[in-house]
Amino acid sequence: MDSLLALNGPSYFANMGMLLALIPYNHIDVLTSSKAVKTTDKGVLVNTEGSGKREIEADSIVLAVGYNSNKELYNSLKYEIPDIRLLGDARKVSNIMYAIWDAYEVVSNL
Repeated sequence: MDSLLALNGPSYFANMGMLLALIPYNHIDVLTSSKAVKTTDKGVLVNTEGSGKREIEADSIVLAVGYNSNKELYNSLKYEIPDIRLLGDARKVSNIMYAIWDAYEVVSNL
């Protein structure tokens, strides 16, 4: 945990605990070691290490990719998807509070 604190500043454990509790409560599937292959009419096609490809139905798609900004997916899709936004660590690496605020700003301006 010390490396996380050094990288992104203080982690607010109450927020982290709440977010971790909300994942199973809301029946959210978390995919790691996965790659979004392409968007489909129903959502997104994902290739998951060990499980293969599967389509996930979705109205919205949110990717969390780690500590390094990576705009590659956004740049490859920005001319194909008219209502796409770049936010969170993809826009600027920071802590969870920044990512939540960034998402709030996007949603409040829809």
